[in-house]
Amino acid sequence: MSRSTDPNPPQPAPRLLLGASLLLWGGITGRPLVGLILALAVEAAHWTRIRWDFGDPAYLRAWQVSIMGLLVVTALVWLDGSALSALPRTITWLPVVMLPLQFVQSYGIRRSMSLANLSLFMRKRRAHAQRHGLPFRDIRFSFDNVFLPGTLIAASLGEHARSPVFFPALLILLAVAFFPRIKSRFGAVAMLGLAAVGGYGGERVLDYAYRNFVLGSYDPSYLTYSRQTRTAIGELGEIKQSPAIQWRLIPRQGDLPKLLRIASYNAYVNTYWSAKLPARVDSGESEVIDFETLGNFGTDPVYWITAQGQGVSNEVATHEALPRFTIRGGTPRKGLFPIPGNAASMVLPNQDIEINPFGTLRVDPRHPVADALVLWGDPMMTALPPWSNPRNPGKPSPDLQVPAVERDAIARLVEQLELRGKPLPEQISRLRSHFLKEFTYTRYLSYPRPLGEEERGRFVSMFLEETKRGHCEYFATATAFILRECGVPTRYATGFSVVERDPKSGEALIRGTHGHAWCLAWDESRKKWIDVDLTPPDWTGLEAPRMPAWQGLLDRWHILRDNILVWRSQPGNLGMALALIFLPLLAGAVLIGRRLWRSKRRIGPQRSRAERRAELALSPLGALEKPATPLLGERPLATPLARWLRGLRGSLETPDLLDEALAQHQRLRFDPRADEAELRQQLEARVPVLKRQLRRIKPG
Repeated sequence: MSRSTDPNPPQPAPRLLLGASLLLWGGITGRPLVGLILALAVEAAHWTRIRWDFGDPAYLRAWQVSIMGLLVVTALVWLDGSALSALPRTITWLPVVMLPLQFVQSYGIRRSMSLANLSLFMRKRRAHAQRHGLPFRDIRFSFDNVFLPGTLIAASLGEHARSPVFFPALLILLAVAFFPRIKSRFGAVAMLGLAAVGGYGGERVLDYAYRNFVLGSYDPSYLTYSRQTRTAIGELGEIKQSPAIQWRLIPRQGDLPKLLRIASYNAYVNTYWSAKLPARVDSGESEVIDFETLGNFGTDPVYWITAQGQGVSNEVATHEALPRFTIRGGTPRKGLFPIPGNAASMVLPNQDIEINPFGTLRVDPRHPVADALVLWGDPMMTALPPWSNPRNPGKPSPDLQVPAVERDAIARLVEQLELRGKPLPEQISRLRSHFLKEFTYTRYLSYPRPLGEEERGRFVSMFLEETKRGHCEYFATATAFILRECGVPTRYATGFSVVERDPKSGEALIRGTHGHAWCLAWDESRKKWIDVDLTPPDWTGLEAPRMPAWQGLLDRWHILRDNILVWRSQPGNLGMALALIFLPLLAGAVLIGRRLWRSKRRIGPQRSRAERRAELALSPLGALEKPATPLLGERPLATPLARWLRGLRGSLETPDLLDEALAQHQRLRFDPRADEAELRQQLEARVPVLKRQLRRIKPG
C-alpha cells in the first residue's frame, strides 16, 4: 500500500503566471518567439477541455524525453561555444527541456505527479513495497512548482539579465507566486525584501568570482589585454596554468614559428606592463591611435597584417613562397589573436579583424572556432617602429624608460657585462650566457626574508642580484630594462611558445602551460623588431606541471570538436548538420503527437454545458463545480459529483458542512422516500456558504 506524505493535494500555479515567466525568459535570453510559443502551449491548458489520462508510465516517459533533450542541448551548446559558458548556456534552455513534464502535468487529469517517477531508486522501492504489501511514502507534487523556478533561473542566466527591467519583473513574479501561500503579509513582504537584497548581492558576488577566478585561471589570453597586462612578478607561490589546448598550428608550407605573440607593451609600473600609444604626429592632433580595422585585398578574405609603410607590397605579403600555417582555436568576443611578430597576411573569411600600432591583433569571431591561414616571414613586421614623445622631445620614449627604483641594479649589471657600445647581437649573446650560467628557471617563488617597503618595488633588482631564480616574466622584464640601459628600444611581449608537436599529424599543440613572455628589441641595422627570449631554453621541461591521466582523452575530444565546428562553418555544411541533428527529433515529435491524438480521441470530449445545467437542475450542489475546479482541476469523465467534491474536505473551514451537503445531495438523487422540496431548500442554504469558503482559498 502507498500513502501520501501530505494530506492536502498540491496546488497548481495561478493562471498566467507560468506564461508570464516564459515571456520574461524569452525576452531576457534573446528568444522571444520561443518564449511566446512555450507560453501559449502552457497557458492553453486553461482555455481548452482537451485532457489525457496520463498515468505513471506517461510521467516516466516524459521524464526520459526531458533527459534526452537535456543531453542534446548540452551537446549542441558544448560544440558551439567555450567550455566556460557551456553550463550557463545549457541552463538557459531549461524551460524547453522541462516542457514534456509540464505538458503532462498541465494537460493530464491528475493534479500531481509522484516523485518516484523521477527517481530510479524510489521506483524500485515502490515496486518492492507493492510486491510485498509494505507501506510506501509516496511524495506527490505539482510540477508547476518546479517549472516556475526553473524558468526564472534560466532567465537569470540570459544575455540580457543585466537589463534594468529583469530584476523588478522577477520580484513581481515571485510576489504573485508566493504571497497567496504565506498567511502573514508582513512575513511575505519581509521575505520578498530579503530575496531582493540577497538576489542582487548574490549576483554581484557571482559576477566578481566568475571574472576574477574562473576567467582569470582558465586561459592566459584572458589575463592579457591590449592596453595593460598584470605580471606575477613579486608574487609568492607557484604559478599555475591550464594544460588544456588553446590553439593548434597546422603546417601548410615551410616551418612553424617558435613564438606566437598576443600583445606587447612598453611601460612598466608596479609589476604592470602597459601600452602607451603614440599621438598623431602627422596631423598635429593629440588623439591616441587605438585599434584600426584591417583592410583586405579586393574581394578576397586576405587581410594585411604587416605594418604599413614598411616597404612591403601586397604582392610580397601574399607571395606564394612565404611560409604559412593554419591556426585553429576558440577566441572570446573582441579577443586578442596570437600571431608571429613577422606575420605578413592572414586569410580569415567573415571576420572583423583589427590591429593596433603594437601589432596586437583583435578578432570579433562570427564562429565558435577561428580557422585562419597565416603567412609570415622576413622582412615582415606587424608593429610600428619606436616613436619619440612629440610633445616633450627631452623626455625619453616609453621604449627606453627604466624604472628609477631598478636603475642602479640594472646599471651595475650592464657595467659588469660590458654591454655598452656593443652591437645588439653581441649584447644579446653576452646576456644569454650570463643568464644560462648564473640563473635558474622556476615557477615557484619565495624570498629568504620578509620584504621591506623599499624592496617591494625592486623585484627585478632582487632577481638580478639576490635570488637569481624566476619564471619567464622575470627574464623578459629584466632583458627589456638591461637593453634599454644600453640605449636599445625594447618592449615586453606575451603569448605562447610553440614547443609541442603531435608526432602523427605534425600539428603544434598550444596549451595554457605554454603561455610565455619575452622581450622585443629594436634592431636599428635591420629596421625591425626582433624577438629576444632569454628564458633558459629548457623551461618547458623544468618543473613541468603533471598532466591528469585523462588529458589525452580531453585533447582528442577538443580536436574533434574544433574540426567539427570548422566543418560546420564552411559554406553549405550548416544545413546538413542541422538536418542530422533535428530530423530524428522531428520524427520523434511526430510519433508522440500521433499517439497523443489517438489517446485524446479514445477519452472523448469533456461534459457539455447542457449536461452541467441538467446536473445543476437535479441538485443545487452542482453550483459548487465551477469554484471547485481551480482547486481540484477538471472533473474527470464519469466521476460522480459527490465523490469529486469530497476532495475539498481538507481545504474547507467547516468540512462537516460539506459532509452534510453531500449526504443531502445523495438523498435528493437516490432516496425515493425523501422530501425533495425540503432537501433542496437545505442544500440551497448550505451551497452559498460553501461557495464563499471556496473563494477564500487561493489556488496556489
